[in-house]
Amino acid sequence: MEYGEDCLFIDVYTPSKTAAESECGLPVMVWLQGGAFVQLFNPNYNGTGIVEASGGNMIVVSFNYRVGPYGFLATDELKEEGNLNIGLHDQRFALSWVHKHIEAFGGDPENVTLFGTSVGAGSVLLQTVAYGGSPPEEDTAHWNAGIAPAAYLPSVYEVSDLEYQYQTLLAATSCSNLHCLRSLDSDTIQAANNATLFPGEPVALFPYGPVIDHKLFTDNPQAMLQAGNFSHERSLIIGSSHTEGTLFVPLANKTADIDAFLRLQFPALTEADLDAANSLYSTVPHTFPGVNVTKSSLFYKVAAMYGDVSFTCPTLKFTSVLSESGVDVYYFRDSIIDPTELAAGYIVPHTWEVQAIWGPEYAINYVALPGAKSYDVGGGNRHAVLEVQDFWIRFATSGGSLNSSKNSTQTPVWSRYNDGQQRLRLQTNASTMEQISQTEVDRCAYWTSIASRTLI
Repeated sequence: MEYGEDCLFIDVYTPSKTAAESECGLPVMVWLQGGAFVQLFNPNYNGTGIVEASGGNMIVVSFNYRVGPYGFLATDELKEEGNLNIGLHDQRFALSWVHKHIEAFGGDPENVTLFGTSVGAGSVLLQTVAYGGSPPEEDTAHWNAGIAPAAYLPSVYEVSDLEYQYQTLLAATSCSNLHCLRSLDSDTIQAANNATLFPGEPVALFPYGPVIDHKLFTDNPQAMLQAGNFSHERSLIIGSSHTEGTLFVPLANKTADIDAFLRLQFPALTEADLDAANSLYSTVPHTFPGVNVTKSSLFYKVAAMYGDVSFTCPTLKFTSVLSESGVDVYYFRDSIIDPTELAAGYIVPHTWEVQAIWGPEYAINYVALPGAKSYDVGGGNRHAVLEVQDFWIRFATSGGSLNSSKNSTQTPVWSRYNDGQQRLRLQTNASTMEQISQTEVDRCAYWTSIASRTLI
């Protein structure tokens, strides 16, 4: 396979008969794929399932964007050029293209909903705070609602903090400047790509990500939220999986293993931070009903900690602040259990919702284990596909609401998030509104309190 940066493509899926003859056109859903900004993990998904589930009343758009050193290399040279956070600007360019051209496909340029998973869902949230909610006049990246399940938000560093990545890449390619790097073929760049965040450290899980460029981002996301620097006009669906961390963490047997793992992901954490975090999670059990494998004694503790700091708690913070500011937010927890995933110890893993959104026939690359087929026709979770698609499509069709009088008969009522701290628990044949536990609220309050050190 050949690699290169001349690789930005857009796919548009339309029904066989569009609403081009109508005044407004069809609503549009634009897919942001995941991959933690180090790879693109959800390419080439087929929008047919969503189009068909909408009754032929939806257009689906997908595209790719630059990641790794191509999309998120950070150095003063790039800052002077205005070329930081390129991957996120690729996303905005794609949205501008949709706004300009989607009418030719029968779509409504004024009814565009972003949807994604993992860092694609995180990108929905990052684009919510981009430019503090007030992009420059020449920016035409238009969208009016967003769906962010299993959202991953990476740490956002200063440019100077990540200069080491750039210098390491220069050394590995025998280059001395950007001009030299740009003269190399992509195979050479890939071979030299060392993902280490800081000198002398092992490789963190996801070492590339956005930086504070004082344009797109003036601070880390939660600090921008707290300062009110975000879009106040776009409704959102936000959520996370029940056990976000189980795909990512090591088999920890002692507290020192947990501390080493977390400090590698978040180097600014102090001993006091880690002591307090370990105390908050002291009641996490060693295993769960239905799990048929033996994990290390502290596996689920470190999984809960990492799942909260990187996924669950940032989404709760976004939900709370946006809701308090008057934004309509629908919050959820994916609790759809697959017997194979449960038995293997992942329970409800990160991005488990993906196959339900697209339909398992059309999502060709996902986290599910080979035997996890419960979303398939005849499977125990097949009804969840209908339910999730109905929620997503109704939200996108309405431009960001689930409170219309035309609620579907196949899905329960999903109320907007408010001071009552309730969310929808997605669960096959049992979805319902539930109270967020005080334990979860307390843990998230703690991670929020040290966001200046996790940089999320």
